[in-house]
Amino acid sequence: MRKLPPVSKPYHLYVWFSNKNVSSQIVRKADGYTIVAASTAERAVREGLEKTADVRAAGRVGEVLAQRATAAEIPAVHWIRKRGQRFHGKVKEFITSMRAAGLPLN
Repeated sequence: MRKLPPVSKPYHLYVWFSNKNVSSQIVRKADGYTIVAASTAERAVREGLEKTADVRAAGRVGEVLAQRATAAEIPAVHWIRKRGQRFHGKVKEFITSMRAAGLPLN
């Protein structure tokens, strides 16, 4: 097994919003391995939601992802906002619910 160099921000957060679902995953940057993921396509996440692509659904996915990340002992994640992407609506709800559930950004 080859030895990987240390990475200053080892865990990166990726979020996708489609017209039907909200999906996210935390990836270990050193080797590209997905540590945890959450999506409204999963039955456990979708329970209690009227729609699977609105602001409430984004908040639910952020909450579930944070719970799974803390169970996997991930201390913090790094998220890069896309150029021109505003911090409101689904994105804001996702990030704030993730932080409220105990997973900080670095």
